[in-house]
Amino acid sequence: MNRSVHPSKTLSPAPSETPSQWRTAETQTILDQLSDSLRQALADHQAMLGILLQRRAELPLEIGELFEDAGNAYMEMSERVSQKFLVARNHTPG
Repeated sequence: MNRSVHPSKTLSPAPSETPSQWRTAETQTILDQLSDSLRQALADHQAMLGILLQRRAELPLEIGELFEDAGNAYMEMSERVSQKFLVARNHTPG
C-alpha cells in the first residue's frame, strides 16, 4: 500500500484495514518521509557549506552558531526518541 502524507490531509483507513493496521501503515509512511527528508537536508546543507567554504575566506560566526543550535535541537529530539524506545522496551513482555 502506498499512501502519501500531506500536512493538510488526514489519512483514513481503507475499509479492509483495522484501525491499528492503518496507524501502523501511516506511521511507517511518516517515518520513511522523515528519514528521507532529514538525509536530503543534511546532504544539501553539507554541499552548500562546502561551496561557501571554497568561495570565502571567512564565514560569519552566526552560521556556526546556527549549526550548533540545530545540532542541539537534533540531540534533544534524539534523546526523546531514545527515552520512548527504552520505555517501550521495558514495558514489552519478553
